[in-house]
Amino acid sequence: MKKRILSLLLVSSMLLSAAALAGCGDTAEETTADTTAGTAETTVETKDALEARLDVSDELPEMDFGGQTFMVCGDDACIDYYTVEEETGETVNDAVFRRNMNVQERYNVLIDANVFPEDQIVKNAKNSVMAADNAYQIIACHIIYLGMAAVDGFMYDWYDLPHVDFEKPWWSFSTVEDLTYKDMAFIAIGDFALSSIDSTYCMFYNKELALDYGLPDMYELVNDGKWTLDQMQSFCEGVYNDTNGDGKKDESDTFALVTDCKSNANAYLWALGQKIATQQDDGTYELSYFNEKLVSIVERMYNMYYETDYVWFDTSVHVGSLIPVFAEGRSLFTNGYFKHATSNLREVEFDYGIIPYPKWDEKQEAYYTSVDGGHEGLAIPKSIQDPEYIGIMAEVLSAESWKHTVPAYYDTALKYKGARDEESIAMIDMIMDSRIFDFGYVYGGWGCVFWIQYMLEGATKDITSYYEKNFGAYEKTMEKVFEAFDTYTLD
Repeated sequence: MKKRILSLLLVSSMLLSAAALAGCGDTAEETTADTTAGTAETTVETKDALEARLDVSDELPEMDFGGQTFMVCGDDACIDYYTVEEETGETVNDAVFRRNMNVQERYNVLIDANVFPEDQIVKNAKNSVMAADNAYQIIACHIIYLGMAAVDGFMYDWYDLPHVDFEKPWWSFSTVEDLTYKDMAFIAIGDFALSSIDSTYCMFYNKELALDYGLPDMYELVNDGKWTLDQMQSFCEGVYNDTNGDGKKDESDTFALVTDCKSNANAYLWALGQKIATQQDDGTYELSYFNEKLVSIVERMYNMYYETDYVWFDTSVHVGSLIPVFAEGRSLFTNGYFKHATSNLREVEFDYGIIPYPKWDEKQEAYYTSVDGGHEGLAIPKSIQDPEYIGIMAEVLSAESWKHTVPAYYDTALKYKGARDEESIAMIDMIMDSRIFDFGYVYGGWGCVFWIQYMLEGATKDITSYYEKNFGAYEKTMEKVFEAFDTYTLD
């Protein structure tokens, strides 16, 4: 862990230095450098934090893989994140194309994908492993479907792959802290799985309404560690207007918060400092879902949704269905994920900001977020024949994604009227670094991760009774997962 922290500090230092240079002006500074050969005048180019990523080495060896095909077994909804045929002028498409060309030319490989509906990916991957046909080199699949299949023993341990370095910034450190069991990991989260960025939960706020209602600089508040649930609710008080003048509260009015009751409500579990399963010193996990704080969280959320006039919510719609209300300028805050910035909010007429979910209180060490369950996790088929080849390809694809496709994604998500907001880039980086891929969520099937949602949909805050009735079945599911890890072997 110390190595990881030092690595991130070095990267952060470099990026911050680059950002600082960029802040000094649009022109490069002229500097004079003394060298052993004499004095030479050099020009230091200004770079923003995203451009500076290109200078971070992946430290991989140079090899020739003889034109092999690196085949992805993936999700048909994500095909354009794996491979595209040509540059089209669309930012993310072209970044994927350049990433793949860089990797193909560097290692003499071809990157390709076979894609299936999300609920069919695991079946096809398992069939390939059983046939030992080496059809796929990596699996990119809906995280819960992938986690549920882990007990079937067809995945390779990521830690047995050479050249994969989870200390690098293109891997989510939650792979180590939340998905590693006794130094084993069947599922990893790297930036090649761009949908894990797409589906990262955040909050959007209307900067113009924030000014109207006297809110402080929200980015400064976040950076000072003071963006808490109490603070959020205090900002929301009094923010309601019967916009259509019909004398009743409905979707056509103006609210402090518009939201649904699906996974973006469940996301508060992690944002407020809770986990379903907590890693222990020996690498095992303790189921830590239920305690007094959880009861308090559910009570606070019930109060916010049902006992105030400043929240508009709908228990029947899908995540993001109420984003249009925010896009019309009739909500101070809304819950969503990054993809909403690249879709629903691209044409808004007002300026908006992206911030993390609030903390429980100022004592909470950091902001945390989750990723909607439909995103991909990455797994390696147990039947692979050349671990070194697979390790290099998994590493370089995630590294090149971090350098090329992720900045392109940021550019698309954050571009507002032709100008990129560097403060928003810093916010998104903060949110990305705070993603939690809870072991109890990823491997727990359709279990207690959804219970906050069920409380709100059922208009109840009695999480204690629900827990007592349903936790036994979930616990048995997790016992099978733990057993699968404990009996893991490559033989």
